[in-house]
Amino acid sequence: MGDGKEKVMGRKPPEWVNAIVPEHVLAIPAYVPGKPIEEVRRELGIDDIVKMASNENPLGPSPKAVEAAQRYLERAHIYPESSAPELRQALASRFGLPTSSVILGNGSDEIMQLAAHVFIRPGTEAIIGANTFSMYRISVQAFGGKIRAVPLKQHRFDLAAVAAAVNPNTRLIFLAIPNSPTGTVVSRAEFDDFVNGLPENGLLLVIDEAYREYVRERDCPNGTDYLSKRLPVLVLRTFSKIYGLAGLRIGYGFAAPWVIELLNRVRPPFNVNALAQAAAVAALEDVEHVQRSVRNTEVGMKFLEEELSRLGVEVIPSQANFLTFCLNRDANQVYNDLLSAGIIVRPLASFGMPRCIRVTIGTQEQNQRFVRALRNVLRRE
Repeated sequence: MGDGKEKVMGRKPPEWVNAIVPEHVLAIPAYVPGKPIEEVRRELGIDDIVKMASNENPLGPSPKAVEAAQRYLERAHIYPESSAPELRQALASRFGLPTSSVILGNGSDEIMQLAAHVFIRPGTEAIIGANTFSMYRISVQAFGGKIRAVPLKQHRFDLAAVAAAVNPNTRLIFLAIPNSPTGTVVSRAEFDDFVNGLPENGLLLVIDEAYREYVRERDCPNGTDYLSKRLPVLVLRTFSKIYGLAGLRIGYGFAAPWVIELLNRVRPPFNVNALAQAAAVAALEDVEHVQRSVRNTEVGMKFLEEELSRLGVEVIPSQANFLTFCLNRDANQVYNDLLSAGIIVRPLASFGMPRCIRVTIGTQEQNQRFVRALRNVLRRE
């Protein structure tokens, strides 16, 4: 068996790859996820690690969802129904929509990719915020589209500037409400004016509401209210955050039936696995678990806002399940020092915010441990 060493193929692609792979694909930077616990354990030899980087639910999934997934395991050799009728019907009933307006994805980011696949072709454009979820950019560039990034204004979407950026080549607008990584929202009046001022034809407005269940601001617009407007709207939500099913990868979207039909033309068969479907149906029914998760976030948010303010860092008010805070210097060293203390947070250089760090609201014990570690790191510098 030789010396036990694996033969590794060349890490760099051969030169001919550059000649056949489209330039717009070669130009796409790889998505940078939050650092996994196991990677930190391997690199630093630390066992006691808390991950507060990826906005996961610290309470975990609903016990009912776990039980439903476990029950389905004995049927794991059978393909699921590709259209997931039970889950689509449950979502349609919950939101008062026809099932023909519901689509499911392997995470909501797959639905973003479906939208780009349908609406983007080389030379067309999509508008995003300058500091926002990077999968919008990746999805568009994968199909040869161009990105027009509009700077945020006081960490919020500048909707007037977004509207001004629309041109005849615009096919998609991506707006995350609340936005990640800033956690900010816009007012209903602002959003109404924005929507009413967009052209009626030629583009799709994508409203990403991954954190909608955490929103406390009553004046925040709700994406489903805009499905009946004159321009087409695609509203995205997910089971990864409040429902604690990030590891099962399942998201969902709402739109006019003709939009859903177009997305389904490029949707892979069986894109949402059977365990995820079963767990999601049960998670939807467990209202108490959702309420516990919201309460945990509200308590943790208040605690972290107060403690971070005491430490003298700039805190961006958030309507999500995370907080972003900014330092007066590059945040990378603080991030690395927190890693050494067993705390994984998210540095935001890849979001265009090199002085800032995003931290997920954890359990109270996790929040307290993070604050102690950050206090010690800042004192040393």
